[in-house]
Amino acid sequence: MSAVETFERIIRHQSSKELVPFLLELPKADVIPVRHHTVKLKKELEAVVQLKANTWGSRITQPQSMMLFLSGLRTFSRKEALNNNFMGWWADLTKEPYFWQILEHTRPDWTLDWLQRWSSGNQWYRPSYRLLRQLEDRQLIPYDAKLFSASVPGVLSDICQPLCEVEPVPAQAGKVVARELSLDPVLLTRDFPLVFDFDSSIDFQNGSVQLTMDKKRWKSKEPLNWQTWEKMHPRQLITWLDIIGDLAETGHLDRADLLTRSLLALRRDFRRPLLTWFKNVFLTLKPTAAERLARQSELVELLAHPLPLVVNFALDQLKDLWAHSDFTPAPLLLYAEGLMTRQDLKTALRALLGAFDKLLKREPTLAPTLARLASSGLANADAGVQERAAKLLAGILGAKKPVLTSDEATEVTDTIGLYADLLTAAARTTLTPFLAVAPAAEFGEGGTASAYAPLNGFAPDISRATAIEPVQDWHELLFLTGQVVQHYEPAAVERWLDGLLRLHGQFPAGYAQQLRPYVQQALPWELKGKTEAEVTDILFRYSFDNSRNGQQQMLLALLMSWVLGFAQAKLPEVVLVSKHYNSPDPLLHLEKQRLTVVEARLREAASPLPLLSTPSHAPHWVAPSVLLGKLLTYEAAGHTPDPADLALALARTAWQAENDAATARQLLPQVQHPELSKLLSWLLAPADAVLPLTVPAVAGKSLVQVVAKTITRLSPFRQPAAVGPLTEAWPWLWAVAARTRQPNGTVAELRVLADYPGLAEPWSPGWQFEQKSNTYEQSWNKEKPVVTYTWQELCVVPEHPGQTPPSPLLLYSLHARLPQNKRSYLWSLLPDLSFLLTLLPNNPAPLHWHLVRSAFNTDNSGSESRDAMQKFLHPLLAPGPRFDESTTLLFALGLVHYAPMCRALALEVLLSSIDTARLEPAALGDALGQLLAAEYAPVQRLTDVLAQARAISPTTDDALRQLLDALLPGLPAVPLRNTRKLIEAYADLQGRTRQPVPAAVQQQLRQWSSSATLKKAAASLVSA
Repeated sequence: MSAVETFERIIRHQSSKELVPFLLELPKADVIPVRHHTVKLKKELEAVVQLKANTWGSRITQPQSMMLFLSGLRTFSRKEALNNNFMGWWADLTKEPYFWQILEHTRPDWTLDWLQRWSSGNQWYRPSYRLLRQLEDRQLIPYDAKLFSASVPGVLSDICQPLCEVEPVPAQAGKVVARELSLDPVLLTRDFPLVFDFDSSIDFQNGSVQLTMDKKRWKSKEPLNWQTWEKMHPRQLITWLDIIGDLAETGHLDRADLLTRSLLALRRDFRRPLLTWFKNVFLTLKPTAAERLARQSELVELLAHPLPLVVNFALDQLKDLWAHSDFTPAPLLLYAEGLMTRQDLKTALRALLGAFDKLLKREPTLAPTLARLASSGLANADAGVQERAAKLLAGILGAKKPVLTSDEATEVTDTIGLYADLLTAAARTTLTPFLAVAPAAEFGEGGTASAYAPLNGFAPDISRATAIEPVQDWHELLFLTGQVVQHYEPAAVERWLDGLLRLHGQFPAGYAQQLRPYVQQALPWELKGKTEAEVTDILFRYSFDNSRNGQQQMLLALLMSWVLGFAQAKLPEVVLVSKHYNSPDPLLHLEKQRLTVVEARLREAASPLPLLSTPSHAPHWVAPSVLLGKLLTYEAAGHTPDPADLALALARTAWQAENDAATARQLLPQVQHPELSKLLSWLLAPADAVLPLTVPAVAGKSLVQVVAKTITRLSPFRQPAAVGPLTEAWPWLWAVAARTRQPNGTVAELRVLADYPGLAEPWSPGWQFEQKSNTYEQSWNKEKPVVTYTWQELCVVPEHPGQTPPSPLLLYSLHARLPQNKRSYLWSLLPDLSFLLTLLPNNPAPLHWHLVRSAFNTDNSGSESRDAMQKFLHPLLAPGPRFDESTTLLFALGLVHYAPMCRALALEVLLSSIDTARLEPAALGDALGQLLAAEYAPVQRLTDVLAQARAISPTTDDALRQLLDALLPGLPAVPLRNTRKLIEAYADLQGRTRQPVPAAVQQQLRQWSSSATLKKAAASLVSA
């Protein structure tokens, strides 16, 4: 029997007792064959296979795993040893005699590299400290500081584990652990100090001592579970901070060395949690003032750290040393130069400016330097920092005994003037004696700042500058296919669909082969490694999961159909069905109808007609002249428009663009269809024209149709009614055109169609807050056995939920009475939200209300609300119509959103909407007032946004003033936290705009004047 056969027999049928002698006596010539067979057996036994029905796993046993590990130690070269799959059982190796026999005999030269690889690659699978010490003692590895430092944190749990088996466990287990650690001087003097030099897991790797749960030890009549065991045998948590304190107190660790090392460690680029741990080490030792003075240079050097955590800690340790005679201010002032310009520091800068005041009293000769630094603090966005800097400057400039020369005082005064526009109300009041009067150029003839007024009317830019270029050739279409598959960006999708129709007859021979990479990109798991024939078979048989189908799945179906040469229609296979916790947006049914039309035309015609609803001008407008041109092409070809396509085209029509609409009106006499000509004549009439609205009657239904509709309504997973032919769609197309042209107000002529929101009356639901609570028990917590969590929920409650609209073509009615299942629309709404927002540019209110109801019930609705808010805010950066109530409410939610990235984007929208006059300040202020009054979000979020928007332009200041004019009266009489910051911001805007304070605001300020924290801020705004 060969060595390989003997080896396999031992692995499969015997134990380590037979394997070790075999490996020790293995001839050199058989090492490589056994090495290769070790790799082969390891791969075979560790492979995941089906063990029995519904059970999967590997067939390897733990003894076999240990034997293969020992074989690897004996036969592996560096290449195999450093493979990801070769690991050791660290916890057991120190007591494993076979391991030491093999290692002593072989002494591989890769042992240190192997240990280093696992130590640095996986923090949960590091070699134990005791194993490394034994390897070092046996001279199997050289000493490596980084490797040993990484294993030190695990010593605590290694010592605690045996204590859990002793009954009873020590009452003061921490003292026992510290005493055992004190017996190892090598650990304490050589290896433990290394944790301050290298990144390790000591910040979170602690130990605990608790008697191991065992039925034999349970003597209570209560049922045995972890809660009752925890109650009977409470866990003792032992942290490194506790151990360090004990060892420093007993003298086994040098206290002075620990203080210095922790400060030096804070200078390094470690993880934030690890830096926090080093800070806590310093605080655990409770250094005296003398010890901190001796380390003032190390503390001052921490002021250059990029993290506010470290800077705040350093200043906190220095704050009571400013006036001490042994404190040297020169290094502090040097580092302060870089601190004063940092916007991420608030508490630190306030403490630093307070220190400057003490230093000034101690050394008046520092006044010029301190004045220069304080002037830099005026550029900080935080009101508290500005106020501290202003007080310091006022004290320097207004000192009874001058501390500045006349030239220095003039320079400081001029510098203050440069920051005048950035000053908050409190800082401005403090520095008023040193500020020049605002230049008259900023104000109009009446002495008032430039007034902001919202946009009265909006006309889209329909010109060559915004025209969307169609796809020119096959190569551009192929490139665009990759963009669509990867990003699904709405504008690219529309150009792609138009290119498919436009270039249908120009596809090169064998084009499916060029499309194959994009199909594999869309279906990586299904098509990886498949042949061309297998790919074709998979595409023919591919079944779309109907759980979360949306536009992406529809586009994928169209791509499949294209690759298959349109031999099979794939769009009908994409099912949009409402299920529990997942309901597709109703607009997607119209999109499916539109894409089905595209697929049908590509299958039937060599030169298919274009879609009417494809945008012709950015971002997603259909120019009236382009729409008329396509309709005339349809009539020339004897083709009837698809109702869904026509409805979406009407919703996207830029009827306000008068020049292009006039061009379109000249083409209207050529339209032969009388109803279509009449509808477009009404829609494209001049904005000031008043034309009668004549709505055709709804076609009657047979008894069979009525019964079928009743049965369909009873189904819980019913599909919406199919879009009928164009002859039956005219009443509903008139309704879409009417609500496109007149989003608000009453259209009485539509009452004959049905009594449904979005017809005669626009869908404008109210919104309110409801207080919700949840109570749960935590029996293991004796201090709080019962916890009640209370929150405010924003509710948009529709009337008659579940009532279907009269027609699926009613774009502005589809969301009004949807069945309300908790969050059932959000999951399917998010992937398609960017596209859905492009469908209703003239009247987005119904979709916006649906978005409020689905994604923003609470302040912290998770990452879904964050993603939805970002997708909503991006389109608002472009010019457009004035914000309506739904858009304003969503915008207000963005300004106080929990995610900083959403608030930053909302700030950009705020400034942009003021420039384009889209903002309704009063409506936005009212919405924000209701959100803050209900404590839906904290006031601090809004004040941070307003602080960054002030002093940009007089028009911006006036818009913000109007916003606060409406917001402040809506807040509760009992002031919310940080209301003072809102009042200070309002006072600052009042000073800039020079407008009178409205009576409602003055009344609110008088109520707040009774509060000690608000009295000073409100006093200057309340007239006598």
